[in-house]
Amino acid sequence: MGLLGKMRGGNTTVGLDIGNHSLKIVKLRHQKDGYFLEATGIKELPKGTIEGGEIKKRDALIDAITHLVNQCDPSIREIVFSMSGHGIISDKITFKIEDDDNAEELILWEASQRSPFDVDDITLDYKILRRFPDTSETEVLLVAAKNQIMQSYLDLIYDAALVPVIVDVNAFAITNSYALECAGLPDMGTVALLNIGHSMTNITFIKDGIYHSTRDISTAGEFFNRILQRNMGLSSEDALLAIKGKTTGAIDMSQLKQSVSYAAEELSSGIDLAFSYYKTSENTDSIDKIVLSGGGAYIPSLIQFLEDRHQTKVQISNPLAHVQYNRDLFGETDVESISALLTVALGLALRKTGE
Repeated sequence: MGLLGKMRGGNTTVGLDIGNHSLKIVKLRHQKDGYFLEATGIKELPKGTIEGGEIKKRDALIDAITHLVNQCDPSIREIVFSMSGHGIISDKITFKIEDDDNAEELILWEASQRSPFDVDDITLDYKILRRFPDTSETEVLLVAAKNQIMQSYLDLIYDAALVPVIVDVNAFAITNSYALECAGLPDMGTVALLNIGHSMTNITFIKDGIYHSTRDISTAGEFFNRILQRNMGLSSEDALLAIKGKTTGAIDMSQLKQSVSYAAEELSSGIDLAFSYYKTSENTDSIDKIVLSGGGAYIPSLIQFLEDRHQTKVQISNPLAHVQYNRDLFGETDVESISALLTVALGLALRKTGE
């Protein structure tokens, strides 16, 4: 099975986002007039189950996946999942492909020359982004994943009685989700999709509606949690609730804002480096918008801090606003309070036959 693979038939797709802190699942029915959310769920993982993208407690993870699937829809078998972190890299290149060239052979050969991994230990795949007929040039996105890491996830999913039909990449799932939010009318200019997870933050750059590149930042939700514990004397559980915006009267809001700002400055230093990389590669001075997703999107006062610090518009991803669903599916939960958490899972579920 390759990355970015083709899915077999069916009009529903299930996306499973395996994060360091929690599992998220989304089952979408693909309809002529859009998408219908048939099932969804979120389950926190036991501490230490996954660390830095490496599975530490395999049986606990299998049990959590099985429990979540049975809770949402026991009939689920085929799923789309994604990878991120050090075990996978992507690179965008532009080169000439003449009509009589074997395009796939040329692209994969080029990918093998550029990968920092041993070519015998990786799975390569690609996606053509744009063609320029006047110059015979083609812009291609190359993806390489370490076989050992990918196989460990494949084996795990099979052992959870599921069938992985597509292996995707977090950045592409986030890009798909954002495209849905744009309703086919992407913003011109540069949008930075900032997915703030538990232990890693990913920045995906979209230029004029087309994927450009992704950078990783080690500052994420776990860092905010530690800062709140240290500065405010909170337990890990209370700090996590505060990060989610679920504060109580016992919380000093002024101190909370100050602590968030302290941690956010560390995050912004990483954002600055990523922005510098992008601006240099594109010879531009501007980032037109930041869109937040992941659990860290709901950190109180983070939006205002980032807007002031980076002098650009910041908003929270809300992909569920663009799909149909039965409101009873969420019980008493405010849908907007969890929509950004489901960004990757929903982006995975947008994959369909023929892509």
